Amino acid sequence: PDSLLISTPRLIVLYSWALGLACQLDAAEELASHLSRFLPAPSATAQKSMLAQWLALSGIIARGRGNRELTLLYCTEALESLPCKRYGQRLMCLSTLSNLAIADGDLWRARGLNRASLELAQRVGNPLFEALAHYDRARVLQARGEVLRALAEVRQGLQRLQGLSPQRLYAIRARLTLYEGFLLALRLQPHAARARLQVGLNEARACRDISVLIGHCVIARLEGSSGEFAKAFAELAEAERLMHIWDVPPIYYLAMITLVKCELWLAQGRTDLAEAWLARLGQTYNGEHAAAPPEFHPQLPLHIELQQALLEVIQGQPMLAEGRLNVLLEQGQQTGRQMLSAMALTQKVSLLLTTGREPEARKALIQALDAAGGGILQSFEGLMAGYPEWLRGQLQLCATTEVIQSLTEKLPAPPARQVLDPAPAAEQLSTRELAVLRLIAQGCSNQEISDQLFISLHTVKTHASHINSKLGVERRTQAVARAKELGVLG
Repeated sequence: PDSLLISTPRLIVLYSWALGLACQLDAAEELASHLSRFLPAPSATAQKSMLAQWLALSGIIARGRGNRELTLLYCTEALESLPCKRYGQRLMCLSTLSNLAIADGDLWRARGLNRASLELAQRVGNPLFEALAHYDRARVLQARGEVLRALAEVRQGLQRLQGLSPQRLYAIRARLTLYEGFLLALRLQPHAARARLQVGLNEARACRDISVLIGHCVIARLEGSSGEFAKAFAELAEAERLMHIWDVPPIYYLAMITLVKCELWLAQGRTDLAEAWLARLGQTYNGEHAAAPPEFHPQLPLHIELQQALLEVIQGQPMLAEGRLNVLLEQGQQTGRQMLSAMALTQKVSLLLTTGREPEARKALIQALDAAGGGILQSFEGLMAGYPEWLRGQLQLCATTEVIQSLTEKLPAPPARQVLDPAPAAEQLSTRELAVLRLIAQGCSNQEISDQLFISLHTVKTHASHINSKLGVERRTQAVARAKELGVLG
């Protein structure tokens, strides 16, 4: 009964934490307020401990409400005053501050907080909190674009839980499994991703953990990528249904679900809906008085900007989109958020190709491949769908890396073409055409070729056209790749 629940500070603290972790923020705050009845405490030590526990709980509640300043204040003060034996509450404060640091783009601070969490969890030998620390570390690595390392971190956390009873259900295991599915989706492994997401969803639902949001949102994106829009929206509807049943405040889930809907609407060509809702999301999470992004999507404001840039391209405003992407790129470079950089750059490559600026697109692609060195492949989906042959030709010109090899394997098979015998192909190209082709392979523009060979720009274009015709290709990048394949170029 309620009278018993508020009869001791210990019961109040325990139940308040249960309510807070279940996202029942008002109920948790109201219950925690009853702690004041037990002040002053019998001793200074007991009083300090009670106030510290109240600060820790208040910090978690403030994070749930998106109040950045109070979260930082309460959790920092709690860490300074919590007794060592309250390691669980210390770890929750460290985890919350790490999440807030990711939202602020301070990945170095987040990394330091993660290190402190893992050391504390290992010191007390609690596998559940060790797994939580691995989960938090994976989220920082993912923001830095190090998807492969993030996957290893998640699997290390899951391995740490193997000694626990398989019959029992754990929210942290559900979160790690769901996050593994999310990372596999970033690696363009949809089948493996779906399998892990479904396992994680089953456990998260049984635990009544709101990490189900990750599962349903990622599956919705996978369905949208396959053109299964009805299934995608059904996944989002199921996520909303669960949030309503569990009485979760909209601040936890509404923006996440709405952003995925905007992505689906843009893919469907329903720009009016996407435009209206992106504007509302932008007003809430960007600007001078922006709210802190939700816990499960600390980089949500940046993804709103990426979708806004895509909308501007669709609406025929490429200059606005390019300016927005350049701002995001600068933010990514300044804060070490390589995942953001990779996403902005690949989107910029598509924009440049659409506006006929291929030389700039080539440079941006090289930057994107460098930013994606940690293993993110999903950002290249648009290029793979819209410019597969151009992308294939560019990848063939680059030194082989894990990302380039993976992208090459995932590109659709090239269209069948007539096989040329190397010897006749070499004989067909004149000496001057070979000279032009070598300069093309070096990345020279038509004007640069004209200057180096002392021929007119028109003559360069004529030679390039003849080269394409003789090698049976359409673009200069394809000509270089084909010439290398035939041994015409070393």
